[in-house]
Amino acid sequence: EALAAALDGKLPVLITAQKAPEIMSALRLAREFGLNLVLDGAAEAYLLLDEIKAAGVPVIVHPTMARNYGDTQNAAFDTAFKLKSAGIPFAFQSGYESYVPKTRVALFEAGVAAGNGLSRDDALRALTIDAANILGIQSRVGSLEKGKDADVVIFDGDPLEYLSKVCAVIINGKIIHQTCR
Repeated sequence: EALAAALDGKLPVLITAQKAPEIMSALRLAREFGLNLVLDGAAEAYLLLDEIKAAGVPVIVHPTMARNYGDTQNAAFDTAFKLKSAGIPFAFQSGYESYVPKTRVALFEAGVAAGNGLSRDDALRALTIDAANILGIQSRVGSLEKGKDADVVIFDGDPLEYLSKVCAVIINGKIIHQTCR
């Protein structure tokens, strides 16, 4: 059922492709089969901005804090800025490393991108509504609107500053954690 929905273009298909030739193969595959492609990773996306833009494909950026070798050897800190400048939708991924809490990774990556050309507003959007749009779940999450899941995290400072701490968590409209007022 999921495969049929993917082949009908109704369900996003994430393909992990880091290097330029892999990205081009993913774009060809999407074109050939009519897939609703989302590039996952795309460390060398900055080399193919025109091709990705022409294909209308969004990118989920992998963490730059991941060890920079192998397929991600050419990852750059300003990839999110370059994607935004080219008009390519993107979001941040929290990653796969086991040595740090995943939410910290996503916030760290947004902060790094904001320090490398991306505006703070665009960095926050890439963590929220833009990510929801890319995954096709924007009717449920991604922004604070009536009828959507009421999940909110409140920080004691700028959420993109590494030393800011979570001081309240609200899930489904109920406070489940609070250390500040």
